[in-house]
Amino acid sequence: MNVPYDALGTQWPSSDIYAERARRQAIAIGLIGLSIAALYALAIIALGGEFMLVAPLVAAVIIVAVLAHPVVGVYLLIGAALLFEQFQITGLAPITGQSHVFQNISAYTPLPIRLSLADLLIVLTGAGLVGHRLARTHPRIRLGPLGWGIAAYGAAFLFGGLVGAVRGGVDTEVALNELRAPLELCAVYFLTSNLVRDRGQVRVLLWTFIALVGVKAFQGILNFQDAPGWSAYDAGAVTGHEDVVFFDVSVALALVMAVQGIRSKFFFALVALQPLVVAALFLDQRRVAFIAIGAVLLLITLLVMFANSRRGLLFAAVGALVLGSYAVLFWDATGPVAEPVRAVRAVVDPASASVRDQGSNEWRAIENRNIAFTIRQLPLTGVGLGQRYLFREQPSALYDFIYWQYITHNALLWLWLKAGPVAAFAFWCVLGRAVLLASAIFVRGRDRSIRWIAALPIALVASQVVFSSVDLGLTYSRSMIVLGAGLGLVTFLLTAAGPRTPRAVAVGVPE
Repeated sequence: MNVPYDALGTQWPSSDIYAERARRQAIAIGLIGLSIAALYALAIIALGGEFMLVAPLVAAVIIVAVLAHPVVGVYLLIGAALLFEQFQITGLAPITGQSHVFQNISAYTPLPIRLSLADLLIVLTGAGLVGHRLARTHPRIRLGPLGWGIAAYGAAFLFGGLVGAVRGGVDTEVALNELRAPLELCAVYFLTSNLVRDRGQVRVLLWTFIALVGVKAFQGILNFQDAPGWSAYDAGAVTGHEDVVFFDVSVALALVMAVQGIRSKFFFALVALQPLVVAALFLDQRRVAFIAIGAVLLLITLLVMFANSRRGLLFAAVGALVLGSYAVLFWDATGPVAEPVRAVRAVVDPASASVRDQGSNEWRAIENRNIAFTIRQLPLTGVGLGQRYLFREQPSALYDFIYWQYITHNALLWLWLKAGPVAAFAFWCVLGRAVLLASAIFVRGRDRSIRWIAALPIALVASQVVFSSVDLGLTYSRSMIVLGAGLGLVTFLLTAAGPRTPRAVAVGVPE
């Protein structure tokens, strides 16, 4: 018996009534997870940040929900990563920055637990998955198409921890902070690959993503009202640095759906939120945000051309016209509206950059030379976790970043610096394979109703790589949790909408 079901805004026939019931259950579970996250946020607001008063009750609800339905843990992880700040925003104190979700429990309670709430939720979700597998109520554990590369990446950082310990004088606190985000990426990838198995669950993830990105964009606009004044030297951000990655991905998804002719509820909600997202991007004063979105849109344009050459060429022509007109009109302008062209102008004519931007560029240039010097001295192992990297040139101290002697702004080079060439090689292999697989699905996927979703991991990878080349992107828990989920989503996409032509790319999904 076939039952119609509106998944992701597109009609498609389910196999039978039992599959329909399972999908409805997945949506209900997702709503439960979102409700828990909403209650968490409301409790923080109502109690003025003193969430510890209701922590036992919330913890009990979360534990029961995740152990009964481990996929709730994935929803909560994504929701927390999108909603709550990991670090303070200079000059601002949003309520979402006082949640302590990504901070060691030992830092704000008497409990000697050197793990964050996000870490504990990952462990709890993994325990729920293993428990259901042992009870044979869940399919066997699978590595997914990126599993071996992800495992090598995590192992390289564990080896980096060993190298740091052997070299002596390791700072344990720093080492744990350096290890956390890479392991979170690995863990969330495996959890998503194994727990997100049907379209209803993907639908929950997508709605969670766009809803919370919209919330953060709106919050960024409100933060601008209380932000320090705009000046040529000190232009502070109005959201967390990593939020621009999520904003860029939402813009890319809206354009992909528009070009592909997808007109679903999700599309209209996404389009409705774009004014907020674009406004937040302009107000955030982050050059890398516009450079990243340029790279993402270039990649998306190429994919659309391969999928539909006429639409791709039209999209490219309209984009070139809009961007060219904008550049001509605002090349010499100042203020938020000129932020995208400021990023381009700083590359074309470095002397035109503001005093703040020039100082930032020079500091990063010194940092990159010191990274290269360190890698030449220790090419096979790196310095190890918890160890300072080597300075050939002494830069000025960064008093607002206590780990500046350990963690570099160029996170892509930081991989090699800390965990050796194996970490860097594994990382690029994972991202390269993810983009190739997702691109094949986007262009030649069997199921047209969901293959557009492959644009999400592609946009996420591209934006994250550009962001991480100049910022601490690979050491942020928020970024790595979302990236891990995006990479894990490729496992589902290969099963549901794999390429029609297996010869073009290996699409086997190990169980």
